[in-house]
Amino acid sequence: MEASIIVLSKNAGDGWERLLQRLFSQKFSGECEVIVIDSGSSDATVEIARRYPARLVTIPPEEFHHGRTRNLGAGLARGEILVYITQDALPLRDDWLQRLVDNLADPEVAMVCGRQVPWQHTKPPEKFFYLYNFPGFKVRVTAHDPDYFHDNLFISDVNSALRKDIWQQFRFSEKVIVAEDKELAARLLRAGWTLIYEPEAAVYHAHDLTLKETFDRYVTFGIALAQGSGGLPRSRNWLAHRLGHIIQEMKFVLSQDRWWYWLPYSLAYELSKLLGIACGFIKGVLQ
Repeated sequence: MEASIIVLSKNAGDGWERLLQRLFSQKFSGECEVIVIDSGSSDATVEIARRYPARLVTIPPEEFHHGRTRNLGAGLARGEILVYITQDALPLRDDWLQRLVDNLADPEVAMVCGRQVPWQHTKPPEKFFYLYNFPGFKVRVTAHDPDYFHDNLFISDVNSALRKDIWQQFRFSEKVIVAEDKELAARLLRAGWTLIYEPEAAVYHAHDLTLKETFDRYVTFGIALAQGSGGLPRSRNWLAHRLGHIIQEMKFVLSQDRWWYWLPYSLAYELSKLLGIACGFIKGVLQ
């Protein structure tokens, strides 16, 4: 077995069967398997998964943890390459898996992250986040790069591949609440490994959150930051990147229909993220 595709699921919703169809229709030169780990779905997620030749594992909801459950999937995997994709993502093409895995033929590469393209219906500020941070060109990331593309926010296990022998040495952290992908990537870089961003291995993915849900989401990122998930090297120009992001986001929003609505919304969206991270970090420090 060359590759194991690992999907964590819970109440995956309307796009679930479309994702499974796309995974099982990949044109891949090697053998692969699909492992689904469900943590207490109350909708048709498990029933739909059983229609496909996937290895289905169910765990109680209280046992789910982003790092621990991904480690569980890796431990079950028979493949030499661990491929992670989330239940709310969808590969754009049937060569997604091949494009992702091919990069691991380089013995210096430990992990590959693919592009995330926002859904057409995504709200403008969230859509801009993906368009800005997930470029259309390939990036090779090492610990000694002179600069970092927008602090490499494209490092994500929403759409990634990892050599299993590397996972056996490093594993996902089971201490950080979220951002286990970035915490792992930071340790890989410090150990001298190379990471690849591959834009041709693209998936549709974005979140459709309210401002309150955005705040809550970034509170968890703040807690994870306090727990040690923030080890990725930052660009020397990180402040310029951040200011550039906000300026370009405002320009992008002004080009959209109903810009007069989305402009104040975008400002509130960015403020919700900043306040969420700050509150979460304080909470994490005090815990």
